[in-house]
Amino acid sequence: MKKLTLLFVFIIFAYPYIKTLSQETTNNSGALTQVYTDLERVYSVQSGELSKKEEEERLSRLTPEVRAKMEEIKKLNKNKYNQLLRSSFPFGVMSNGNSEAVLAGLFNSSENQKKEKELEIDAELLALKYKVADSNSQQKMKNDLTNTLNQLFDIREAQKQDEVKRLQKRLQELQESLQARKQNKSEIVQRRIQELLGDSRYLRWE
Repeated sequence: MKKLTLLFVFIIFAYPYIKTLSQETTNNSGALTQVYTDLERVYSVQSGELSKKEEEERLSRLTPEVRAKMEEIKKLNKNKYNQLLRSSFPFGVMSNGNSEAVLAGLFNSSENQKKEKELEIDAELLALKYKVADSNSQQKMKNDLTNTLNQLFDIREAQKQDEVKRLQKRLQELQESLQARKQNKSEIVQRRIQELLGDSRYLRWE
């Protein structure tokens, strides 16, 4: 409840700035205008239940297997169901091809990310079932939950490792660039002097 309250307060104060930014930066971009429209729509339902239309559209994006699991979660805990369904598509369903294209590069999930989301749903479902199961079934569910969380942990650690590799590569590139600039300091400074003073005599072809 506290998180929802903070989110709602943030939306109230941030939304005017978001809307102003959209008006200033989207005069020549219908796609970005639609992005902000989608943002406005998802903000309006963030603290409540999804509309029936949005619920069906979001469910239609899931595989039949995952959709069936979501239906089970809905029967056991509707709030958790809405939370999971919303988090699967944080910016809602795009209403036209333009905004879909704009967001495609940002929100298209990799196979590992899709697997991660499925495992999160599996874990939530197992936890809900465990709470209403008899003692004979609980131990098996707990074992299944342990296995699911182990898989989820491995995926997340692999993602972190990939991020570390990317950062290490970027750091190496920056170090090489820094070293090259130090070695060529005099030339770089002289070129900048020529730029600032408008002296292009030494840059002419003839």
